[in-house]
Amino acid sequence: MRQPLDVLVGRLIHHCGALELLVNNSLIQLSYDRILAAEATKAPLVRRIVSLRRLLHDRTDVPDDAIETLCDSLDAIRKKRNMVAHNPIVSAERDPDVPETILVVRYGSEGATKTHEMHREEVADLVTESNVLLRRFIELFPPAATDGKH
Repeated sequence: MRQPLDVLVGRLIHHCGALELLVNNSLIQLSYDRILAAEATKAPLVRRIVSLRRLLHDRTDVPDDAIETLCDSLDAIRKKRNMVAHNPIVSAERDPDVPETILVVRYGSEGATKTHEMHREEVADLVTESNVLLRRFIELFPPAATDGKH
């Protein structure tokens, strides 16, 4: 069944929220200091991913290549999620000749400039990719799926 763009956007945002929860739980699980862990979970996601990478390397038996792939994938999804979450959506519900698209725009001194059009199929691929990443994260580091308490 072909899902509408707005449903796909919602699923992607939901998956990304779950991935952030796994990152935060992992930081708490791997930290020796609960106060510092609590502060780390408030940092921007890009910094949390850097910390997660280091902690997984230093404090787990997860293979190095699996850690690198996981963290690189988390960062890629983070960037794409921001493109989806912070840009206008053009919906084709009323006009079948207009493709369902997210217009990625950047604002500068000259005003708004379209930098990319993210079509429905690309968002659908991101939903699948984020779902696979959720499962891979939990397989590599099962404590991430717990509430983060020692």
